[in-house]
Amino acid sequence: MAKFNSYLLGKVTKSVGNVTMCYMNKQNIARAKIFSRKDKPTPEVLAQRAKMKALIELSRRLLPVIRKGFIGIGSGTTSNAFVSLNLGATSADESYMVTIDFARLRMASGLMYTPKVTVTYSEENKMYSFEQEMQMAEEGYSSADDQVYAVLYETVLKRGKLILLRARGENGNTSESLPEEWDSTNVKGYAFATTKNGKAASDSVCLTIA
Repeated sequence: MAKFNSYLLGKVTKSVGNVTMCYMNKQNIARAKIFSRKDKPTPEVLAQRAKMKALIELSRRLLPVIRKGFIGIGSGTTSNAFVSLNLGATSADESYMVTIDFARLRMASGLMYTPKVTVTYSEENKMYSFEQEMQMAEEGYSSADDQVYAVLYETVLKRGKLILLRARGENGNTSESLPEEWDSTNVKGYAFATTKNGKAASDSVCLTIA
């Protein structure tokens, strides 16, 4: 609360923004409005908030991937697009603990054709082998010089790795070692494609690691 004198305004009794002015005891007084929410969030709202919080945290750990996989999606940020698209891949229990279904998780989104990639893992060599099948160009949906990427994500350590594979118009194999401290049993794999200039992407596909 503040007291003030105004010869120009005289006795003031009005509101401006979040300030209410009144005249009391022969003085002008300004008071800030107090805003408070009386509504109590429903369980559905709390569950939605918990799921969004989990996805926001995940998006930060996958930022290099998301910046490539969600380019050109809407007018918001790539992280916002990732969170919005993946809400359906999450669930929350009665304690609002969130579970992410990594088989449904999307690392990229777009109209381009998804790449044809398979992956195997050798426990002996601790090496991932990505086998890529050549795809034909189709106007507006795929080009021989599209770039194909793979993603590995360790779900316990919450660490990701973006791997550059080959151009869409090539057959071939790309090998990648298991990162230090990673447990191969916790690793999920994905693949997606972008245009050569990186301005458009395909949906991602979840890879079965054989």
